[in-house]
Amino acid sequence: MILNDLIEVLYAPRKAFKRVIANPKYLGAFIVLLLFLGLQVGYVFGQFSKIELEQTQPISGLIQTFTNATSWTAASNVNLTNNFNDYYNNTVFIANLMRSPTDPLAYYPLFGNFSLQMDAIDSNTLSATLFNTTNVDCGENGFQNLTLNAKLVQPQSAPQNATLTLYSLSDSNYFTYDLTSDLVDASAINQWGNLTIPLGPDAKDWRETGNPQWNNITALSLQFDYPDSQNITIRIGALFFRGLYVTPLEYNSVGIFAQFLQVYTLQFLFTWLLLSGLIYLFCKALKGAVLWKPLFIAMGFALMVMVIRAAINIIATATIPVVYYPFDVSFGTLFDPLGALYYPANAVPALLQQSQASIAAIDASLVAFRGIITAMFVASYIWLVAMGTFAIKALNSEPSPISSTEPPTSPTVETAVQEPKSKFSTIKCVLISAASVGITLIVLWILIGVV
Repeated sequence: MILNDLIEVLYAPRKAFKRVIANPKYLGAFIVLLLFLGLQVGYVFGQFSKIELEQTQPISGLIQTFTNATSWTAASNVNLTNNFNDYYNNTVFIANLMRSPTDPLAYYPLFGNFSLQMDAIDSNTLSATLFNTTNVDCGENGFQNLTLNAKLVQPQSAPQNATLTLYSLSDSNYFTYDLTSDLVDASAINQWGNLTIPLGPDAKDWRETGNPQWNNITALSLQFDYPDSQNITIRIGALFFRGLYVTPLEYNSVGIFAQFLQVYTLQFLFTWLLLSGLIYLFCKALKGAVLWKPLFIAMGFALMVMVIRAAINIIATATIPVVYYPFDVSFGTLFDPLGALYYPANAVPALLQQSQASIAAIDASLVAFRGIITAMFVASYIWLVAMGTFAIKALNSEPSPISSTEPPTSPTVETAVQEPKSKFSTIKCVLISAASVGITLIVLWILIGVV
């Protein structure tokens, strides 16, 4: 019977609410809660299964360790220092700081506040080695790119030859790559130029010496050769491996489940309590007839509309293509009040140019998904207003028996007196329901940020 009422409340709410109010049972409302939580968690997992977040080595927050002079070795004629006055500066929005995108304190310099400066006096060659990269996996399923930013300070010309070497477990096993044309293309002379070098078994232009393995990169070196001896100064910033993408579910499915189970439990319970409490107070203030338990359970049944919304939202996730969030974007992603992932527009200008392009492409690919969940948000709360209206009318149409506390003065048997409860017009019921739903939405948005 309860399951029948749960179904009927969607298409024949007048009849269903009369039965629920006449025989209020908490079990039905708790079934609605469980259905809602299960579908909402499915909605979140449906989104996360389509999202790929870029990983880096070192991990973000430690990227500057690759440009710290103490991590490098060089020949005796090369001086390695940390330059705190000239470095590749890139600050990005960090969502976990819980600040507005317009707040300067919400941004963090991903690559630190210094660059690696390499100086060679009266030499035609400058080389240095990062002696420990912590065994980076650049194999088929590993990191696919190496990014570095270089600034050729002096001489004011590109080197005759520039070579990147990746070592695999020993000095005798390594890959080499000619960086010369990349430096020219990056316009790195006296300004920061970005170089992104493809890695892995399918990457071109790498030469092998010995028996190096792409899934065991343990050190790297840079060498710059000029045609004649002179003073050489080169600065390196933002050096890190990238291009490995994983879904959040691959590394934190339990945490995601726990987080969103908590959020959506609060959303349901707050909605149920607030909506019932507001309707109760409005009805009391307008001298309507209302009992807490029947009303509370009736509104629990009314939240079946949220179950339908969650079910359609799961279907909407099928419209999401697989989207790839660059490493500097993933830190600033947030969930909007409808539970959809987004990157705040105010923070986009701080991103790298290629990341800004990625955000634009991602937003374009999510138009259909966001359109569906927005339409369902509007429809579900209009529907909830209608449900509240039917519940209020049902509560105010039941007769209530009047029992006397006085002892009978005669043996005459009288028929029990029935006094009808006060009745609200349909317009008044709609207004009470709409005001209660509106206030509930505002409180939900302020307290938990999800509606």
